[in-house]
Amino acid sequence: MRYGLTLALIGCAGAPVRPRATDARGQQTATLPLVAPRAPVRVATTIVTPDAAIDVEELFVSGQTSLRQGQYASAAQAFDRIVEQESEGPWLERALFQGALAQEAQGDLDGAAERFEQLGRRFPHSAWSAEALLRSMRVRLYRETWAAAGETARSYLERYPTSGPAGRIVAYAARGLDLLAAARQSEAEYFIAKGLEVVDRLELDRAGRLPRDLAPLYFALGEARRRRAEEARLSPDVKQFSARLERRCELLLEAQSAYSDSMRAYDAHWSTMAGYRVGELYERLHQELMQIPLPRTGTERERQLFEGAMRLRYSVLLSKAASMLEHTLAMAQRTGEQSEWVRRSEQSQRQLEQYRQAEDHAIKQLPFSRAELESALDDLAARHPH
Repeated sequence: MRYGLTLALIGCAGAPVRPRATDARGQQTATLPLVAPRAPVRVATTIVTPDAAIDVEELFVSGQTSLRQGQYASAAQAFDRIVEQESEGPWLERALFQGALAQEAQGDLDGAAERFEQLGRRFPHSAWSAEALLRSMRVRLYRETWAAAGETARSYLERYPTSGPAGRIVAYAARGLDLLAAARQSEAEYFIAKGLEVVDRLELDRAGRLPRDLAPLYFALGEARRRRAEEARLSPDVKQFSARLERRCELLLEAQSAYSDSMRAYDAHWSTMAGYRVGELYERLHQELMQIPLPRTGTERERQLFEGAMRLRYSVLLSKAASMLEHTLAMAQRTGEQSEWVRRSEQSQRQLEQYRQAEDHAIKQLPFSRAELESALDDLAARHPH
């Protein structure tokens, strides 16, 4: 599947036309705008091989024609040939950039990112460099190669500290996800907060659909909050249990809110990731609650009644998780999303169904009707309203 297919088409050998961003299905997306780089000075050169002498401009135009006609492999071959033969000059810069677009269009995302990054490294002062690094970060984030995305983001922020909002938001998200992967929570949260400052200042998170570049930032925020939630472990101590459970639920809802904001960008890939994570939050909380030992006080009947009431109470978590996964998979099917996260969601959905069946079986083994268990739940709620 191709990500973020955007083709900078050129009329003859003039300046590239600024395209509208489209996804792999050719639909327009809502990424934040960039200022298109100025066209470099045209310098006629010739590539000499044992078989022929080819004018670089003609080869470049040939590559652009192939790119425009959807012949991505031919386009990539033409641009790569220029890169192999040219050691410097504007044709080399443009060939790297357009070659990266061709690789991206034919689905070689790693090849596209490598060419974008090569342009950024070899020509740091090029008019194409900032956009090349930004595109590289987007591809690396999509590929979930957090370390590579984070390294490019570090270079981008050092080189372009006053760049436009698109570049800084994506770079802060990349830094945050890279640091989270390295278990450097506080540092990650610093960069995520920097990205949110840009969003708040420009009011980019108003009601409705969000710009696509905000999806990885809010996903990073959700990841940071998810980790905080999972750190809030529950306690079997009756005196601490209620307070810890309340705190855990607060953090869970905060993480869910961030993931939901990520989904507001309507990007199928990030929405699938976010949806899976929300389902996972509820599933893990249920698993942890079921590991809390039953109280030793009271009669056997009272302990069984308590167990049944708690199973009934916490089964709602499985229902919430299943509902989120069902919604996520429906969205993936509707948009044609096919990724590892879809497979994980399908696997988790099957596992949740097994958990739900196990819970129903455990409740049926108890010497109480569902009505009696619900009544016991009402009594517990009356005695412990909070």
